[in-house]
Amino acid sequence: MAQLLLQRALLFRNTYSFKLGWKYCLLEPMDLVQVTDPRLGASALTVRITAVEEDEEGTLSITAEDFFGGYSTAPLYASQPGAGYVPNWNSPPGNINSPIIFEPPPALLAGTLEIWVALCGGTNWGGAQVWISTDGDSYALAGTVSSPATQGTLTADLPPHPSPDTTDTLAIDLTQSQGQLVSVSATDAANLVTLCYIGGELIAYQTATLTALSRYNLTNLYRGAYSSTIADHPAGTQFARLDGSIGRFSYPSTLIGQTIYLKFPSINIVGGGLQSLASVPAYTYTVEGIGQASSVLVSGSYHGKPAASQVLQSYVFAAPATIPAGFSGSKGTAATAATATATFNISKNGTNIGAVIFAASATTATFSMNIATDFNTGDVLTIMAPATPDATLADLAWTIIGFTR
Repeated sequence: MAQLLLQRALLFRNTYSFKLGWKYCLLEPMDLVQVTDPRLGASALTVRITAVEEDEEGTLSITAEDFFGGYSTAPLYASQPGAGYVPNWNSPPGNINSPIIFEPPPALLAGTLEIWVALCGGTNWGGAQVWISTDGDSYALAGTVSSPATQGTLTADLPPHPSPDTTDTLAIDLTQSQGQLVSVSATDAANLVTLCYIGGELIAYQTATLTALSRYNLTNLYRGAYSSTIADHPAGTQFARLDGSIGRFSYPSTLIGQTIYLKFPSINIVGGGLQSLASVPAYTYTVEGIGQASSVLVSGSYHGKPAASQVLQSYVFAAPATIPAGFSGSKGTAATAATATATFNISKNGTNIGAVIFAASATTATFSMNIATDFNTGDVLTIMAPATPDATLADLAWTIIGFTR
């Protein structure tokens, strides 16, 4: 044994130390490598690794010794320079899944009207631009949604139930967004930390139980949050978790009551591959003005049968206000139905802007007005009876809803 050690000491007199990066992590003791160092006069010198140590930054400290045995003149595995990660910038992102478009209540806003959208897509989907139009032809860029919403559909009916609802289970499938949900404390649930949108109703949950891949049962529900309407939600109803991934876009009050058009051209996960605006479908939405607290602007009544072209009411605005397109939210009734259609004109400062219409045999009125109309202090709203009065329509009452500015 002593003789062998002496022979080794005589043959393997030189040791070598050098450092390598992490890409050489497969090297291990007994591997043969070639080193070149002009300062030492070494050119493709074959050495055998005796030790490999890695520091906390991933740098490899290599110790090697002389090697005098036989070996192949060519390496068994040729080295290949790394090209690094090269993303496919132009890979198609795919269209969005069916979006959720809605308006939040005033309590979730900071004084401005907003439309919220929940968007998601396939595995290569990285976000989408949001374009809005009022005529379906000319579009304006409103902003960008840069992350997928936790979005899906109900897999079973959720019946109406007073809050808190400890009886029913909200069963959802989040496959389309690959979203995840977590349980929270009873206090957080009561404080609506887990707020979700389901078919117009805002709901918070306490417990999220994973039942299958991307499927959850949500229990201990807080229903009708922020004065939303508690309703029945059948299987297939769209679901979205209201968090930072929801797109929020402000709009002026003049859009209330109008139908707008939205397009969502997608981008891929590296921010490229933007779809053309013309290639994606348009989604329509009727603006309701939910985020602005509505109030009764004008109300009145008339007993009996109105005479021809009779002014039933003139109302002077004491403060600026807006009446939404179509007189959205306004109501009109009659104690005695009309024999034929009766149209009562509504004017602003003497210029006709819309109408209250009683159809034949109807006691409930419909309203018409093409666009939202602003009234400033001192403006006058007038309601006038038809030039040819209906033979039977009598005992009218009306309430016009709008928004103070």
